[in-house]
Amino acid sequence: MKLVSVETPEKSVCKMTFSATAEELEAASNAVYERTRATYTIKGFQKGEADRAQIEADRGEHTFWYDAINDLMDQDVPALYEAALKEHGFAPVDDPSYDLVSVKKDEGFVATATVALQPELKLTKTTGFTSQCVTPEVTDKEIDTVLERRRNYAAELVPHKGPAVKGNVVHMDFEGLLDGVAFKGGTAKDQSVQLGSGRMIPGFEDGILGHKAGDEFEINVTFPKNYPNKELAGKPAVFKIKLHDVCVRQLPALNSDFAKKMGKETMEEYRAFVKQQLFDGRHGGALNHAKDMILGQLADAAEGEIPSILVENAYQQQMQVIQQQLQMQRMSLTTYLSQIHETRESFTAKVRAAAEKNTRARMALLPTDEEIDKQLAERAEKTKKTVEEIKAGTDVAALRRNEGIRKAADWVIDHSTIEEKVESK
Repeated sequence: MKLVSVETPEKSVCKMTFSATAEELEAASNAVYERTRATYTIKGFQKGEADRAQIEADRGEHTFWYDAINDLMDQDVPALYEAALKEHGFAPVDDPSYDLVSVKKDEGFVATATVALQPELKLTKTTGFTSQCVTPEVTDKEIDTVLERRRNYAAELVPHKGPAVKGNVVHMDFEGLLDGVAFKGGTAKDQSVQLGSGRMIPGFEDGILGHKAGDEFEINVTFPKNYPNKELAGKPAVFKIKLHDVCVRQLPALNSDFAKKMGKETMEEYRAFVKQQLFDGRHGGALNHAKDMILGQLADAAEGEIPSILVENAYQQQMQVIQQQLQMQRMSLTTYLSQIHETRESFTAKVRAAAEKNTRARMALLPTDEEIDKQLAERAEKTKKTVEEIKAGTDVAALRRNEGIRKAADWVIDHSTIEEKVESK
């Protein structure tokens, strides 16, 4: 492969174009074929017996191209890329993104690598950044809520001789039957269920009410029409139940014994501990928000162009985080936007604006080449190696990014004033 050109389509962005000849693509494709031929099953042949022409006739002539392209890129491009950066004196601040421009059997392929470079930003202001860290106070009611929740976690199950009622926890075996035949997934041993929790299908938990430990009985239920298993949806079923026990959840008293189980001597001490836990959590969030405000002010003071590719990457990453958080809550973005009364366009515009501001602040604090060289020299001294050896084994772009993040945290502390305040509810 060879480097065709190095361009700067916009300020602080480098775009390199690489190409491979038809002969290089063919040789790499044949190597992929030899490596993977045993995995192909082609009609009329035993697995692994078809030759390359037969595989390509069945799957297409491009079958081995893309693995071949990846092999060539992995093998040749890193050295070409690093040499071009060094020759032009470019300092990348991100990993390059690769795109395949064209690929033809008789021409080979062309690919590009686009990478953001360290932008030239000028800080119009370096002092006087201020923010307020407002931490809501912790109320007695909030402490009581936490204590009650932890008390519930510590509840013990005590056998109950009377009939089962809602709130009891039962242990049972059951077998589900459709038209007298057991169905897949309808049988369980020593299953634990809290009656009234709604965990089982409608009618199941109600059918256990009134029965005692040791009872064996049947209940008749109907699967909901929207039940996920379509083979069971809307159908009547019989469950044979063997009830092992009926238990009452016995809550511990909130006294010194409970406090000692939690690692404190008295409830007063434990309440104080819970209060501090709640406060520390809130304070951490409030302090991070205050620091973000400072970094926002820094971004406003940083004049100059930043690479659009960096902003786009930051925006995509933030949107991905938001999507993952919503998935954990089993909520779609559309549902979330309806709850906060926001359109998709205005919401994504806000995320993009925040991505631009965060990127600008981060870029304003990136270490200089001199600072990077100092870090590498310190590593070399500690490991008794040469600077060249350390540099060869270091991802300098990643080091620059990580140092920028660390530097941002230190910068907020050293160059700003954060006023702390506890807010009464």
